[in-house]
Amino acid sequence: MRTMFGALVFVLGGCVGELTPLEDDEAPPNADPLLGCSLGCHGTDSSNAPPRSVSGQTDTTAVGVGAHQAHVDVAPTWHRKIECADCHVVPATLGAPGHIDGDNRAEVTFGPLAGASSWDGTTCTTGCHGNAAWGGTRPTPTWTQVDGTQSTCGSCHGAPPPPPHPTDTNCAACHPTMEENSLAFRDPASHINGVIDLAGPGATGGCTTCHGSSNAAPPKDLAGNTARTARGVGAHQQHLAPSTWHRAIACSSCHVVPTTAAAPGHQDGDNLAEITFDALNPAGVYTAGTATCSNQYCHGNGRASNGTIAWLTVGPLACGSCHATNGTGMSGDHRRHIIEENMRCSECHGDVVDANMGVINASLHVNGAREVKMAQGTYSVANRQCSNLACHENETW
Repeated sequence: MRTMFGALVFVLGGCVGELTPLEDDEAPPNADPLLGCSLGCHGTDSSNAPPRSVSGQTDTTAVGVGAHQAHVDVAPTWHRKIECADCHVVPATLGAPGHIDGDNRAEVTFGPLAGASSWDGTTCTTGCHGNAAWGGTRPTPTWTQVDGTQSTCGSCHGAPPPPPHPTDTNCAACHPTMEENSLAFRDPASHINGVIDLAGPGATGGCTTCHGSSNAAPPKDLAGNTARTARGVGAHQQHLAPSTWHRAIACSSCHVVPTTAAAPGHQDGDNLAEITFDALNPAGVYTAGTATCSNQYCHGNGRASNGTIAWLTVGPLACGSCHATNGTGMSGDHRRHIIEENMRCSECHGDVVDANMGVINASLHVNGAREVKMAQGTYSVANRQCSNLACHENETW
């Protein structure tokens, strides 16, 4: 229970029903929200930042709310954690000078990482959001526009930035905190932290100092092997190279990726890479003796973790390598539709494959989802039902 009377805040004391006044020099803001800023003024039980604003607003279109929560996400996936002090002078106590000063406005005073910055009440101009010279399309974001369009890689800088920056689109070739052939971060805390993490091919501290060449994956392996038949090389590039038929695969899909050369478990003396599969392959197993991956979703029939593949197998792989093109062993009525009705995969998976069995959207293939798109009709994953079809009435798959 908490309430406010004028400038006097009360919090529930040690006994039920006992109220104790919160003095001006108590409860440092920016501490536990239950003891600090959110006590009747702004924020919630889990965050000191709006919503709710001082005037009680909760919509992001209100200036007092805006992109607060988009900035102070407790577990960001693409940038360092942003603190209240990065944009405001945080009062040490409730009664600190300039805090409750009667105008109900938070003075914006950017921290050192923002560089030469400004706030005009609508937009921010800060070092955090890049600039147009780097290829950024939204370097002065609108505070009350919280739809994700201002937080893409191209919003702050090009991907890649314009010359003289290199034109290589594999950021990990020079920035070891990035995933190979991906815009995902191995270490989000290293992004927008005021430091440019740079280790190009062959540079001291970069992954390619020990393995890889154009990117961090072999060839070459730790022993200097470059042949596809060497176990340290194998199918690394077949997995990591940009593909026309499967989703992008990152190093972290099969390994715990160290953020530094000295990270625990990295250079541990055995010269073997520990295999730890990602969430798409929770049952996956790599057997070193036979160089075989088993219990794989990625190489299975799409129904379970039932695929097996030899690491040294020379590709490319045909559709039937993972799932039978005649529907055998596949879910529901696949076999009846394909064999008896002579239907093509594209008639139900039109976003993924064309009539000639060519993959037309690689990001939707081997991505953990069943991508169903029909020319007419809809499919509900929840109840496994097709409806509004041209071919028959509503049916449960």
